[in-house]
Amino acid sequence: MSDDFPILAAVAASPVHSFRVLEHLQSIGLPASRSTLYRRVEALIAAGFLEAEEARGPRGHVRRDLHLTGAGRERVAREAREALREAPLESPAFALAVGCARMLDHQALPGVLRPRMARAAQQLTQEERALRGSAPEEWEAIARARRVAHLQADITWLQSVLARRTVAAAVTVENERERGAA
Repeated sequence: MSDDFPILAAVAASPVHSFRVLEHLQSIGLPASRSTLYRRVEALIAAGFLEAEEARGPRGHVRRDLHLTGAGRERVAREAREALREAPLESPAFALAVGCARMLDHQALPGVLRPRMARAAQQLTQEERALRGSAPEEWEAIARARRVAHLQADITWLQSVLARRTVAAAVTVENERERGAA
């Protein structure tokens, strides 16, 4: 995942101007300065991943609204898939990737999230065994119990996402069958 993914993902979530992108990135805990962001936006425009369109703001000032190009959408989808596969579930990169998941191939998301869930289940098993298997110091036990709770929540969330995707896919298939029969 590149350093530009957060910028592209923020624009993918809602085409906006650079200052809104900056606010969005800062609100999810990513350190970003105005000068760096503007430099990266210009580079992404020059590289063909973003395009800028002049528009009037609510107070009449001119600003540049940013939009993804076709190449930008492809890059966001590729990097979102990578972040969903590898980024820590509690990370800003994972949150941005979830926001872009709609850009992924409908069949791709379960294939990305199932291995994630399996790894989380393995980690949960290891943490629970370590918690039961020894008499750790009080703070170590508290830290392990916290990791267990987080892993349980992550697994539950991943299961719910996969279940919703399965239901949505089944509804889509059924709707296509009905259209074909009509």
